[in-house]
Amino acid sequence: MDRAAALAEIEALKTGLDETCDRLMTQAEAGMALASQPTPDASRLSAVFAEIMSLCSFQDLAGQRLSRLADAISGAGADARPDAHLLNGPANRGGLDQSAADALFDASDGEKTIR
Repeated sequence: MDRAAALAEIEALKTGLDETCDRLMTQAEAGMALASQPTPDASRLSAVFAEIMSLCSFQDLAGQRLSRLADAISGAGADARPDAHLLNGPANRGGLDQSAADALFDASDGEKTIR
């Protein structure tokens, strides 16, 4: 990994963390608003908490990217496993973004979640 690729990886990681934290805060605020209702809607509240739990997976993806950067800086060799290409986390550019992936799941289960 060259310097430009490492800097791009760091920027993508920062952007992803910022976006995930914003979404976590939005969902937490939605959950608090729902919970403060005289009669909270349990299914909507459950959907909010499910989304929060899903968003918490950012830690694993951030860890993968940081490990890749650490390996590049330390000069460690590439992973030789045949499934190593599956360990790269989300793409920096292109590909399916998280909101598009969420929309696919929303369309497939026929339920709307709070966004």
